[in-house]
Amino acid sequence: MKTIQYKICTFLLLCFFCLPGKALVVTENTEISVLTCAPGNELYSLFGHTAIRLQQPETGLDVVFNYGTFDFRTKHFYLKYAQGLLPYQLSVTSYENFISSYIEDNRSVWSQTLQLDNGQKQRLIDLLTENYKPEKRTYLYNFLYDNCSTRVRDIIEESSVKQIRWHLPDEHKSFWNLLDEYLVRMPWIKWGIHTILGQPGSRTATPYQYMFLPDYLLKGLEGATVDGSLLAAPVQTLFEEEKATPANPWYCSPLFIFSLFCIIIIYLLHRFRSPHLLTSIAFPLFLISGLIGCLLVFLGGFTQHPITAPNFNLIWANPVNLLILPWLLRKQLPRSVKKYLTLYSWILTLGLPLWFFLQPAVPYASIPLLILMLYLSFRLKQKS
Repeated sequence: MKTIQYKICTFLLLCFFCLPGKALVVTENTEISVLTCAPGNELYSLFGHTAIRLQQPETGLDVVFNYGTFDFRTKHFYLKYAQGLLPYQLSVTSYENFISSYIEDNRSVWSQTLQLDNGQKQRLIDLLTENYKPEKRTYLYNFLYDNCSTRVRDIIEESSVKQIRWHLPDEHKSFWNLLDEYLVRMPWIKWGIHTILGQPGSRTATPYQYMFLPDYLLKGLEGATVDGSLLAAPVQTLFEEEKATPANPWYCSPLFIFSLFCIIIIYLLHRFRSPHLLTSIAFPLFLISGLIGCLLVFLGGFTQHPITAPNFNLIWANPVNLLILPWLLRKQLPRSVKKYLTLYSWILTLGLPLWFFLQPAVPYASIPLLILMLYLSFRLKQKS
């Protein structure tokens, strides 16, 4: 029953904000606050979320403006998502609906009330309602530079006549350092993200750029000032999640699993000098590494995603590996394939020491994969 009520409430809110010529006027007790939501366990929620809450006790209005929504019905949804071309939207929902979803997901929510005069509040409300117009509510999402957090920061700055001064300390962090603060609890996702993203993430971010992450926008608002006065009131906790200790035993980490896998494969191939066994192991590994390489080339050269190129994970995940697959099934490899394997071996050999200088853009957990591909290349060259 509650779900139906929420949908009806949201529908009425949407109608209100879409009515032509309908102006939302600030009242004496109008309150605008920034909501910061803790990271979740799903891939899309790993880094938290930011939204703007608008309350008017006189009219009973209590809504949340949310820049982080997208429509699964978008044409070619998955292709656009992969290309970094998926349009995101500003949506409006009831606060009750919004907070209930985070309580259900067991994700903390904090609030910071903006200390604005009525004129500033009106400008911010006007900007939000203007942005919510059908022709303006959609924008091209960029994870680092244009997301739910930066949009909130930017619209607050735009609504302020006087300059907002942000006092976040410069901690000399790279984008990788910032992302890894959230990935440490999910080692396999960390390995995947470090594999598909590239070297540009090693650039040092400015404190202003830190605020692409909701937690850092919260910290920024804590110290932000306008004419020496604090922009936001102290943080209030709207919902406190029940803390759960993440189970990440060392023996389930990518580094341990890949290392164990590498040792077992090399032992079997060294113990049993069978060409058939060598082919049975090499074929799927060259297939997987080639497919990963194609993904890295696609992300780096044919998408709008930031920090995807150059990607030095191509040292071991080489798309050319796919081209030699048919020849691996033969008893004897042609000279051209052996030349490629020699070149690939040299690239892997040089890549091993290079791996330590490219941190953290490449994951340590991939070193066993480099070693394994090097060993397979060496053995395949000897295949007669």
